[in-house]
Amino acid sequence: NFISGGGRVTMPPLMQTGNIDGLAFIGGSAAADDLIRKHPEPHRLKIFLQLEAKNMAIFMSDLFKGEESKAALDHAIKEAVSGGLSYNGQRCTALKLMFAPKGDGELVANKIAAAVEAMNVGLPWQTFQDDEGKQSYSQITPLPNMKRVEYMQSLIADATSKGAKIMNANGGSIVGGPESSLMTPAVLYPVTPDMDLYHEEQFGPVVPVAEYDDIDTVLEYARNGKFAQQASIFTATGDDGSTSMLIDRFSSVFGKININGSCGRSPDSLPFSGRRSSAMGVMSITEALREFSVPTVVSYKENSVPENVVESIQENSSFMQNL
Repeated sequence: NFISGGGRVTMPPLMQTGNIDGLAFIGGSAAADDLIRKHPEPHRLKIFLQLEAKNMAIFMSDLFKGEESKAALDHAIKEAVSGGLSYNGQRCTALKLMFAPKGDGELVANKIAAAVEAMNVGLPWQTFQDDEGKQSYSQITPLPNMKRVEYMQSLIADATSKGAKIMNANGGSIVGGPESSLMTPAVLYPVTPDMDLYHEEQFGPVVPVAEYDDIDTVLEYARNGKFAQQASIFTATGDDGSTSMLIDRFSSVFGKININGSCGRSPDSLPFSGRRSSAMGVMSITEALREFSVPTVVSYKENSVPENVVESIQENSSFMQNL
């Protein structure tokens, strides 16, 4: 059956009937919890959830060794900008907090800001022409509603009131008048633990840059965070043991660990998952089928049933046919 209509209108009554045995949901954890609670027998539900995330990018110290690591740092910045702002940052797999070593955060923030200032901000069909005459479309487009704009502005206001600076020109400004939802991305630095942006998922074009005193700061953030979908680690050499240690520690926290690449979906042949308030269940071609399947065993004691009886039962049973 297919039922059209807004999810907030259609889903609660359906769940309250108790006739729903499976729930696949992509959205916020609060909405998912509310739907599950509305089911009179929630233990009956087979549940698959993809929820919020606060995916971090970790810039390892070996990226800041001068000319020898310049190419690796440039690549990390490019990936961070794409990972943080593609689709306006409105995807669960977006990078939502950049961690740089203490003393290097401003450099990272300035490089990201420069890249953001070069992005085209406009309507989806709007074209821009560079100095060589090459045309391209908008890279940053309007947010879906004013509520999202107001939330972005509240995060920016909280961070700047506590010492963060907007690092890019016109960051956070609205293009097109007071009714417009087209917002220029804002790169903020330094973002610190007392700011909402350090912990809360922005789900929009705001790029926070924080510094870590040592790698324990990153480990603590991963260990104590509410969300646990993915993380990205950027390194020039990977040979000092720190990257390997992070992978070992992160393997029990995140569903995916990216090396020198931004967070994102993998091919559907690979598992896509998360932990804590980021996900329940595993998505892929095979894993999704398993999530909504319940294994059933048909058994008999050896020598208790004649062989021809077993063969007859299997022959006439659709369930017992070999796939």
